[in-house]
Amino acid sequence: MAENDDEHEGGRDDKIRAVIGAGSDIAGTAVGGALGFLAAGPVGAALGGAGGTLAAHALRGLGEEVAERVLGSREKVRVGGALAIAASKIQGRLNHGESLRQDGFFQPTRNGRSDADEVAESVLLKCQREAEEQKIPYMAFLIANLAFEPEISTGLAHQIVKTAEQLTYRQLCILKIAALNSQYGLRQSDYRGHGNFEKALYELLYECIDLYSRSLISFNGEAAFGPTDVKPGSMTTQGIGQDLFNQMGLATIPQTDLDPIIVELSK
Repeated sequence: MAENDDEHEGGRDDKIRAVIGAGSDIAGTAVGGALGFLAAGPVGAALGGAGGTLAAHALRGLGEEVAERVLGSREKVRVGGALAIAASKIQGRLNHGESLRQDGFFQPTRNGRSDADEVAESVLLKCQREAEEQKIPYMAFLIANLAFEPEISTGLAHQIVKTAEQLTYRQLCILKIAALNSQYGLRQSDYRGHGNFEKALYELLYECIDLYSRSLISFNGEAAFGPTDVKPGSMTTQGIGQDLFNQMGLATIPQTDLDPIIVELSK
C-alpha cells in the first residue's frame, strides 16, 4: 500500500511539474520557487504553518485539475505561468514572516471547496483566455495577495477579479499612473477645444474615460462626460481602482511601459 501511495504521489508531482514548467515563458525564475512550494512535502508551505499548508494544497489541487484538462499549447503557458507566479509570491511573503489570512478563507465549506479555491480558479480560468499575456503576472498576484488580505471579503475578491479581466494592460498602466500621479507631471487642463486629436492621444483618452465610467479613477471630483473632459494631472484611483492597484501589484509595472502613456498625457 505504501508503495502504491508513493507512486500516486510521484504521479501527482509529475503533473504539477508539467503544468508549472509549461509556464516558464511567462513565470521565468518564479518556476523554481513554485516547485518548492507545491511539490510533495513543500518546505515553503511549512513556514506558514497550517495556513501555508492549506494555501499550497489549494493551488496544488487546482494545478492537478488543470493538468487533466484539454488545453491549447498557449493556454498551458498562461495557466502554468499564473500558477507558478502565484505560488512563488505566496512562498516569498511567508519567507518574510507574513501570515496568511485566518478568517476561514482557506477552509473547505461548500462541496469540500474553500473560498480560496474559488477565487484562484476564477483567476486561472481568466488567465487561460487572456490574449494580452502582459496581464498574466498581475492577475496571478491577485491569487497571492488576496490570500493575505482579510479585509477583502470573498465577494469583493470576485468583483476585483472580474473587473481586472475586463481591463486592458494599458489601462492597468494608467491605473498605476493615476495612483502615483504626482510623480509624472501630467497635463493639468482638459482637452475641450483641443481640435484634431492624433490617434496616440485619442485612444488613451478613451481608455481613461472608460476607467472613469467604471468608477475606478476620478478627476479630483469633477464630472467627465467624454474623452475631452479628461484631466490627466488630476487623475486619482478610487474604490476598486485602488484595490486593483494594491492587490494586482501594479506598482511593479515597468517604467518603460508607462513612458509612452506619460508622454502623450503630458502634452
